[in-house]
Order: sequence, then structure tokens, then C-alpha cells
Amino acid sequence: MARTQARNEPQVFPIPRPEDQLVGRRLMRRIDEQLGRLRTHAAHGNRTFFYDQLVVAHLLAFFNPVLHSLRRIEDAFDIPRISRLFDMRGAAKSTVADAQRLFDPELLRPIYEDLVRRVQMQPHDTRLDALTRQLTAVDGSFFAVAARIVWAVYNHSRQAQPPADGSRKTGRRGLTTQGNVRAHVHFDILRGVPEQLRLTDGQTGESRMLSQMLRPEHCYVLDRGFQSYELFGEILKVNSDFVARLRKSARCQGVQALPLTAADLLAGVQSDARVRIGWRADQAPPLPLLRRVELAVEGADQPIVLLTSCFDLPAETIALIYKHRWQIELFFRWLKCMAHLEHFFSESQRGMTLQLYVTLIATLLIALETGARPSVYDFALMSLVMSGLAPLEEALATAAKRRAERERAARRHREKAAQKDSL
Repeated sequence: MARTQARNEPQVFPIPRPEDQLVGRRLMRRIDEQLGRLRTHAAHGNRTFFYDQLVVAHLLAFFNPVLHSLRRIEDAFDIPRISRLFDMRGAAKSTVADAQRLFDPELLRPIYEDLVRRVQMQPHDTRLDALTRQLTAVDGSFFAVAARIVWAVYNHSRQAQPPADGSRKTGRRGLTTQGNVRAHVHFDILRGVPEQLRLTDGQTGESRMLSQMLRPEHCYVLDRGFQSYELFGEILKVNSDFVARLRKSARCQGVQALPLTAADLLAGVQSDARVRIGWRADQAPPLPLLRRVELAVEGADQPIVLLTSCFDLPAETIALIYKHRWQIELFFRWLKCMAHLEHFFSESQRGMTLQLYVTLIATLLIALETGARPSVYDFALMSLVMSGLAPLEEALATAAKRRAERERAARRHREKAAQKDSL
């Protein structure tokens, strides 16, 4: 006689098997139509590997960090089931390498920009709602590449002790050289997503790239590396504003001191004034009157000095805007540490730019599904979905649960800090 199953014995559910759930097909449904348009572009030279298939291969590698080489991507698509699901005959290492070099990464820009437009505003300080222009943090970050890549500038040297097996190539006097590329990113602070990007060699200046990427009706948040009077003039010329940190060497001529409110003082603002700053008279027309805000920062020996063209905002809001610049630093940390973009599959500028675009597209897909800025927990859960081990709905429910737990912990931390300050 068969044993009756105990009521308290856990019930085992089968792993979901629908075709659209396996290997994360549902996660990419938001871009299926746009991927189909990529199929109409010229195929690779062998006429069996298309642009959309290259993007799918990169997406699969993004959500499966173990696929960190072209050979492992090839092995994945040698599995018949995966090959059938994505309508690919395979992804040979040499074919993918050539495709990365030949396909134009700018064809991915419409997909990327469409996803950016669809991302909703993230929770933020309500004082920023007074802004009428898009709040955009701008910065660049280096990515180390092999020294053999000719187009990447060898602008980084360090003293190195060669290993015992003598495998490291060193230059003169024991110095090892390393190539660098730089990602120039415009980050939408209120949406929590990147808005624009460019990938250049390591010596391309950040100010020069920003002048080429300017858009109207923006408020650019800049660090000291962007201090350029010519750049400030170009920003104003395209009908945008800026909040920039000044170097110690900057000199301003005070014109009019502006009064500080109690809220300004509470935010750490020490002074607020209209100033004149600009080029020498024999070089170019001077800038109009600007605003200089001096801000005390906890833990810093000296206050930071901000220069802005925004006169319609209180000084406390100017300070708040600059404090949000750290979000772009967290975004670069996400790319390098959480999204595993420490290794490029290509040595060409086109191939590296393409991989960067796909990484950002995947990040935006996570943001659209979760409705929040992607975290390391979201990435792990979406990787399970991509591998077919978890249904998308259950992964989203778990992500929402973890997000609520973090919000409660953050709220308790703020309450304790407020109580401590009140003592």
C-alpha cells in the first residue's frame, strides 16, 4: 500500500519550462521589436550572423558573469536548446570578434534612448521638483585595457616587480605600461539612469567631450575637472545651466553679496554672492555675472566653492544639487564592480562601445522591470531569470521585498541619526 504523503511534508514544484521563460526571453521582450529591426542591417561577412544575434549574445553574457570570454559564449550557443531559442546557428569566437569590429554601435543608440525615456522618475528630495531643467551629472571614468591596443593611449605607468615566471612585459627601468579608455557619461539624476555616453581613448579631455554633447534645457552638475571658462560659456550659449565646483586657483570678483536664509545656513552654506569671472579682455568676451556659493562639507578641512548660473534657486538647493553628483560615481561603481564591466570582449573602439551600450541596455531593462535603480540584488535575481531558474514575476516579488527591507533599515538609521543630533 502506498504511503500517504504527510501534510507537513513540503510540496515540490517543477522548474518552469515554457519557451519564453527559459534563458530569459521574457526579460528581453521590451526590445524584441527593435532587435528585429537590427536584423535588416547588413549581416556579418558569412551572412549567417546578424546584428541582433550579436546583441543577444552580449546580453546573455551580461546576465551570466561566467560567460566572460568569447570562447565561453561560443560554448553556450553550441548547446542546441539555447541555439534554437535564439534562432542562431552558433556564435563562433572568430565570427563574434569580427562582428564586434564591423557593426556600428551607434545603431544601438535608438534602443538605448527609447529605454531611457521609458524609465520613470525615482524617489528623490522634493526640493528638486522646483527645477525646470533636466538635472544631469557629467563625469568620465577610465577602464584599463591591454597595452597592445594601439588606439588606446598608454597613459598609465606603475612600478612593477616582474613575476617569477617572467610573464609580465615591462618597459624601461622596470615600468609596465597599460592602455586606458575613458567612458564619458551624462547621468540623469532624477531618473537614476545614464542619458548619454561616449567611449574615447584615455587622453581625450572631459571638457572637450562635454562641449560636443551639450543639449538645451539641462542643468549640468560638474566637478573641478570641468573648470573651463570657455565651456561655461558654451553651456550658456545652448540655453542650459551649470553647477560646477571651482578649483582653489579660481579667482572671482565679488559684485553683490546675497542674503542667506535659515535653511541655507542649516544646509551648510557659508556665503552666497554674485561674482564676475571669465577670460582676459584680450582673449574673448567675458562671461555674464554668475553666482558663487561656498559650502561647508562634513569631514572636509575647507569648504567647497560652487559656481552656478542658476539665480532662481535658493542657495540650499544649489548645495543639494551638487551633493547629488555622487550618483554618477555610484553608477561607475555599478559598471565596474556589479555589472562586471572590467573586461572587454573586443580590442576595437567599435566593439568596446557596443559592449558598453549593451551593458547599459541591460541595466535599463532591470530598472524598467523593477521600477527602481538597479541594485546588486536585482542583478542577481535577473540573472536567475535569464538562466531560466526563476519566473520573472517571482523574482520581481523577491526584489520588491528586499527593497522594502532596505528602505525600512534606512528609515530607522535616519531616525536614530536625527535623535542623536537632537541631543
